[in-house]
Amino acid sequence: MSVSPVSSPLPLLFGKARRPLGWQGYTTEVPEGWNPGKYSGTRARGDLRVDDENGMRLELRWEESQKTPDVEKSVANFLQTLQKDAKKRKSAFQIVENPHIVSRGRKKKEQVTSFGWIGEAKSEASCGFGAAWFCPTCDRVTFAHIVGQPNEKVAKIERLAQEVLGPLECHGEGGWDSWSFFDLQIEIPSEFELGRAQILLSKIEMEWVRKRPVGLYGWGRRAERLKLWRFPAASALLSDIQLEDWTRFNLLNTHKQLVYPNPAEAGRVNGHDALIYGGKIKDPRQAVPVWFFDKLLRRVTPKPILHVWDCPLSNRIWALESEVSKANLHVGRQALDSLQCH
Repeated sequence: MSVSPVSSPLPLLFGKARRPLGWQGYTTEVPEGWNPGKYSGTRARGDLRVDDENGMRLELRWEESQKTPDVEKSVANFLQTLQKDAKKRKSAFQIVENPHIVSRGRKKKEQVTSFGWIGEAKSEASCGFGAAWFCPTCDRVTFAHIVGQPNEKVAKIERLAQEVLGPLECHGEGGWDSWSFFDLQIEIPSEFELGRAQILLSKIEMEWVRKRPVGLYGWGRRAERLKLWRFPAASALLSDIQLEDWTRFNLLNTHKQLVYPNPAEAGRVNGHDALIYGGKIKDPRQAVPVWFFDKLLRRVTPKPILHVWDCPLSNRIWALESEVSKANLHVGRQALDSLQCH
């Protein structure tokens, strides 16, 4: 029986498996083994470098723009800078004319400009293909760039750029962003800014913060926070200690902002048994204003909540802490529900 070419999709590039990548509102799929190598900045302005085992693969830069930018001119200036650098090094350099990386007809994207260049075949960055655009929805100029490694075929890198950058989105939907890297995937509200990111072999620690409101509503309030930990090799970490004791030594006793005075309650997360702790502010200088204005304004500030669990399927210990206002109690639960631990 013949198969219609329309209903039979082409395989992914060289059959390589893909994984989600999400950072600061940007989402796409990248080959397995690609993960953040260097990152800086905020949602308003920053950059992300994604590496594989051999070096840089994807460079992503963004910046909010108060007025409509000239994206094509910015791309031309970028290519001219690369050309000048290559000339100083007496290296080969050629600008690729009219590459087709990201379609100009993409919805909600303005001034979509694709670009490409070819350098020395043996250099660390042998070629590059990318695209830039302005998005009126998130008011950001995006610059995305796939880089070839030594002696890689130019056509391969161009196709790879099409597959990775073609579906690249620059903002989430419904006020939530997907954060995906190193087999970790969680949804976080867009208003929560990345406050801390520590990605190590021994652990991943991420914290997102929403600044406290200004004015009367913000009196005596603290910033809202979501904090995630992930520890590998759970079977080794828990080989001679219970999860509750491990949590006390490694999370509760070392916490700088909160104290968890009461024993954990039992719960469930993603089908796993979990420990649930209720916390309170450690520093009296921060705790007293919250207590005072709660009394004065007849309001209730919810206690911080910490969930800790062991996922045997991924062999990792996970913990998610939420410190949110009464109006946003759903945020902690929904972020927890969105977390894929295996």
